[in-house]
Amino acid sequence: MNSRKFIETKLNELYSRFTEVKIRYEFRTNTNSHIIEIIPLSFFEENREYMSVEAEIEEEFETSFPNENILFVSEDSLTEVVSPMFELGYESIIFDNEEFSLEFDVEGFTECVEFWDSNYALAA
Repeated sequence: MNSRKFIETKLNELYSRFTEVKIRYEFRTNTNSHIIEIIPLSFFEENREYMSVEAEIEEEFETSFPNENILFVSEDSLTEVVSPMFELGYESIIFDNEEFSLEFDVEGFTECVEFWDSNYALAA
């Protein structure tokens, strides 16, 4: 198993155990680093069980992949996840047509929205 697959597997396990968190993961080739963002910060700071599981993941990763780095961060960290490769706990909405493509995350969004393809001409 390669390091990215290892992390995705462990993050899925982590999320299934702690569903109240949001997780984003990014790999940075230039520093050979795996950045994992866990939010909210209050959950991260106040949950000893979570902190123990995170420490186990770090230790297993560092033993299995000694030439790579793993870093857990949260909101207000100097290191940020900029281009996530993997997300858990986020809902995505994707708009895509011939003119443009747009994707964004919406917190707490549970409703289904339908869009119809319409072509309207405006008169001036």
